[in-house]
Amino acid sequence: MSKSPEQLSQLNRGAIEAALALAKVSMDSVEKLARLQMETTREVLEDSLAQTRSLAEAKDPQQLAAMRATALEHGLEQMGAYSRSVYDVAAKAQSEIGKIVESRYTEFNRELAQLVEEAAKSAPAGTEPALAVVRQSMAATNQMVEALTKVAKQVAETADANVKSAANQAIAKAKGGAKKRA
Repeated sequence: MSKSPEQLSQLNRGAIEAALALAKVSMDSVEKLARLQMETTREVLEDSLAQTRSLAEAKDPQQLAAMRATALEHGLEQMGAYSRSVYDVAAKAQSEIGKIVESRYTEFNRELAQLVEEAAKSAPAGTEPALAVVRQSMAATNQMVEALTKVAKQVAETADANVKSAANQAIAKAKGGAKKRA
């Protein structure tokens, strides 16, 4: 059994569309990260200038120490916000890439099943047991992939919650340390 040119063209079109979708997700993520980097750099520069002006106006060492502690706390908040933003962009990109790959896998699997069925129609007598093994293998593989996909999604959700929690705790702890130093 051979594939018709239209079937081959359709297979190629699906692969090309998936590759273009992956490239778009990647470029969108790079654009978001570059924009975030520029905005963060601008904010840090503006804050640094404002803090330098404030420090120059300090009247005594206690006021200077308080200003320094406030500046440190603000810097930690900015760092935490930046880290969360980068993580969010990366997590969204990973999710979108996962959806594209999953969709492409589903389409590939459908095409493979169709190919097996077409082959079965033109297979010589006596090949039924071999075709049954192929079908069973495909079904078992699909079940395994579904189970692994569910586990991977659960792991990703747990990791996401843990990363966010750890970041919030680190910022809170750093803030507490900054206040103690003041």
